[in-house]
Amino acid sequence: MDALDKRHLYRMPWSMNDNPIGWLESTDRCNIACLGCYRRTIAGHKPLEEIKQDVLFLKQWRNAHNISIAGGEPLIHPDLPEIVRFIREQGMEPLILTNGRALTREMLLELKKAGAMGIAFHVDSLQKREPKWNNKTELELNELREELMELVASVPGMYCNFGMTVYRSNLEQIPDVLRWANRHIDKVHGLVLITFRAAGLDTSVEYWTPDGGSVSPEELGYAAHREVLEDAGVTGPELWALLRREFPHYDAAAYLGGTQRHDSIKWLIGVQIGLGDGTMLGSVGPRLSEAFEVWHHWVHGTYVAHRPSNRIGPKIFLTSVFDEKVRAAWGAFWRGVVARPARLFKPVYLQALGIIQAPDLLPDGRTDMCDSCPDMCVHEGTLVHSCRWDEWRLYGGYLSPHLQQSTPESEPARELAHH
Repeated sequence: MDALDKRHLYRMPWSMNDNPIGWLESTDRCNIACLGCYRRTIAGHKPLEEIKQDVLFLKQWRNAHNISIAGGEPLIHPDLPEIVRFIREQGMEPLILTNGRALTREMLLELKKAGAMGIAFHVDSLQKREPKWNNKTELELNELREELMELVASVPGMYCNFGMTVYRSNLEQIPDVLRWANRHIDKVHGLVLITFRAAGLDTSVEYWTPDGGSVSPEELGYAAHREVLEDAGVTGPELWALLRREFPHYDAAAYLGGTQRHDSIKWLIGVQIGLGDGTMLGSVGPRLSEAFEVWHHWVHGTYVAHRPSNRIGPKIFLTSVFDEKVRAAWGAFWRGVVARPARLFKPVYLQALGIIQAPDLLPDGRTDMCDSCPDMCVHEGTLVHSCRWDEWRLYGGYLSPHLQQSTPESEPARELAHH
């Protein structure tokens, strides 16, 4: 297996002011608890009029194609259908990020009518849900994922995506989730895998507010004790290598780097190609990824991160003329047809697979953020990183980490959280 090399990947052209994703913070209330959650309950539900102003800001200054309605738990916001409707009226596609606990078919129908593009669920083994789903492996949680998938599939035309946090304790279980998703490529549009980061309580880094005050790590929503930190530290390239070993058809095509280290890979974006019966053929390569982003921006004026439909048909293989990875998938398709001629008539689907390694606190105290962060939200008329929004709400700006005298006890605790 080849090593992950940026030279063989397409660097996404996204920027702060021209980005396919606008992140909308609708509420900080939630109905479950997730290990490593970076959001505190500070203000509750954001008022509808303030949300509308945020949407207009994202339209003007972000040039967003999709709006990710996040939280907290957006399904418990009383004005969610009106939020969705307003986003659609502005010519953008609303995607709801949820744990799924409050979702019903009636609610789905209402959201679809309002203009929702679809649902992105967050399900993993270190969430505290109802007792039925607690202390389950990722393989066992595929039953819950399937329930949620079928619920969305019962409303035609809805996008369905699954995200999860990757810890040391569930790292080796991730292939079980991808195998499940591959089997249901006709109903699961994609997966997003977010590696767990956490700031240590016994760290040698202290945090200063914009006005020079000191903040104890205990005050940070993403701080964790040593026993929790043992679950942190999985990297994006490490996860990529695991999946490449287990799934030869998979590969990443594009990336986003970090803001501090030249060798950071913060976002790894891949798109798998498969048939409706779950047979996986290969992946999209960097040439097609680049062509699609450029074409979408040229035709529609925006970059794109999510497609409403994942059924692409055999026309995807026409791009094998210039994309080597698609050419390999094309060969796999015809080998399968020779073995089983009925496969010639199976529909062809795309399934996205994103790997996100969120902010890292470097040994010298610098914070390596995601370059061209796709998940920026609005705070008092400016764009801020959603994973650090609470710093603005609590302290009026980003905290500044400063390295203290290192001690052997403090060395393991040098990572800044995202999930």
